[in-house]
Amino acid sequence: MAKASDYKIITFQQKPGRWRANVTPITKARCDQARRDDAGTVTREDSGSEESAAIAANQAIKELIS
Repeated sequence: MAKASDYKIITFQQKPGRWRANVTPITKARCDQARRDDAGTVTREDSGSEESAAIAANQAIKELIS
């Protein structure tokens, strides 16, 4: 079963004052095969700060694993 610790969150500023976060599953690299199922997702809405973007990302993770 997936856990929040199985995901990596990267916040970024899309425009001045507009923050989003990328949520990507942490997977072990496999040299013999390209992995397409480990693509990340970006939070749906802009946030006013980096902290609120991280909070939105944590909420998105909860939705993914439930």
